[in-house]
Amino acid sequence: MSNSDNFINKMNLAKNYGSEVYAKTKKYQKIYGFEIGTGEHDTWNNEADAFKHTFMQADLALKFLLGISKYAGDKHEKDGEKHGQPQGEENMDKWNNAQGREIAKEIEKEIGNPVLLKMYAHSGKLDDLIAKKVMERMRAGKLITHPSDKRKYTGFAANIEDEAYIPDGKIFTAEEIGKLSTADFQKFEKYIDKQLKEFGVPYEHQAQAEVAKGSMIWVDDYTRHDGTSVKGYYRRK
Repeated sequence: MSNSDNFINKMNLAKNYGSEVYAKTKKYQKIYGFEIGTGEHDTWNNEADAFKHTFMQADLALKFLLGISKYAGDKHEKDGEKHGQPQGEENMDKWNNAQGREIAKEIEKEIGNPVLLKMYAHSGKLDDLIAKKVMERMRAGKLITHPSDKRKYTGFAANIEDEAYIPDGKIFTAEEIGKLSTADFQKFEKYIDKQLKEFGVPYEHQAQAEVAKGSMIWVDDYTRHDGTSVKGYYRRK
């Protein structure tokens, strides 16, 4: 599934996208004059760092889906944990990531029309709008600009004991992930991560096309023997 593979590359925050966000951070730093460091780590543990994370999450959420944006951001921080990222830095990044997703919701509501939203994205106006809202939050003290900040991000629980039932072979679509609540996203996270690595995350229209070709199957709603209702889903053949 070549389209799905392209989607995965974007969601893994490929190097070219990271470079793009870094370049935009530098661009808007010149416009707004927020704090930035020097040398190789000029956007690390400062206002530029906060801007970069917040901007990136808003951009991902608006161009793709909110749930995928959250997944990408949280996965990035979890990868950081494996490499010894201090808790203060992780907390700072997750806090600002969440602020970015809130900005995306605001913009989506304000623009309303998805076609107009795409036009904004292609014209570059979307970048300017995101940057403006990021700066409004930064100046209002709503972003964390240094790991020493005492505010704690609590929107993503560390451990979820109850695992949600997942039908054998189920394939999550991008739209489905985008609609998951935070709690359900956490329950399904390991499965979704495994799906990303082994199969990819198709959009609904891609999954429908795969069903038409016979490479995937659609399973209608049914009730398990224990009385649990299961909504219809796509699965591997």
